Amino acid sequence: MKLGCSSWSYHAAFRAGRIDLREWVRICAEELDLDGVELVDIHFPTTDAIYLRDLKKLCTDLQLTIAGIAVTNDFGPSDKRALEAQRVKHWCDVAAYLGAPVVRVFAGWVPPQRMEQDPGRIVGFMRKVLGQPAPNTRRLWSDITWALRQCADYAAERGVVLAIQNNRADGVVGSAHQLEQCVNDVGSPWLRICLDPADLADRAGVEAAMDRVVQTHARLRDVRDDGSDASIHWPELLRMLKLGRYRGFVLLDYEGAEDPETAVPRASRYIRGILHLLQRQQLLAAGSADGASSDNGAVVVDADRAARVEAHASR
Repeated sequence: MKLGCSSWSYHAAFRAGRIDLREWVRICAEELDLDGVELVDIHFPTTDAIYLRDLKKLCTDLQLTIAGIAVTNDFGPSDKRALEAQRVKHWCDVAAYLGAPVVRVFAGWVPPQRMEQDPGRIVGFMRKVLGQPAPNTRRLWSDITWALRQCADYAAERGVVLAIQNNRADGVVGSAHQLEQCVNDVGSPWLRICLDPADLADRAGVEAAMDRVVQTHARLRDVRDDGSDASIHWPELLRMLKLGRYRGFVLLDYEGAEDPETAVPRASRYIRGILHLLQRQQLLAAGSADGASSDNGAVVVDADRAARVEAHASR
């Protein structure tokens, strides 16, 4: 597995105007010593060809892989769905130009019910008694998967894979079952999964998605002094990815209240320590007579403790 970072991790710094995309790319290469980056759409000042060309060259000069482009889309509202689809297609064009193999998208969120200005006395009374009508979830699901299919077909023409991310319980696609069902219903080989394992309820959900995963996000909220997350046990989650033979990018996705310029470096050292430990364990297992037992769960020591040692040593 390779370690990268999503520009969303530094969203607070972007919003405050302390850094721009080019400066952030330099931070990822020279300070965090990462393998790659994910560029979020709202952090681009422009998609002018000259800017994109210079950004691509900068990443090449710094030996950073552009692991993907992320789109902050929402296919939920019906009145905005067509525009959102055009937006995703535009970023597929940008990804193809930059050489990014993956465009990360969301299915969206269930839109709130709109209240009529004057529903009338009888209708108004009935709504007070019975409540607002529930959204037509079947129609919403059908419309969203159709929009995703159109975008996946467009991405395929440009040699780019669309990756849908599970977006917590409040999203249309939040559970492992919904994630699998969405990919099946869209029915395109160019729609795959961007996995946020910390948001799936159990190990079975992660394992069920593994054969379609092309990208993984390591979401962090409360980064402790040693770089670990107070509520998410990343050693176990990353070990599950390793056992599932995942070889792609693990992208840091920090969302906490602390300044990202202090929190993300600690998290980066910690996650890198876990990845190094897992790699060593794999090499040891491959060179031992009973390596098969290591793959079945009897893997060396406390991964959390070892990762903290790695993080401290690399400071």
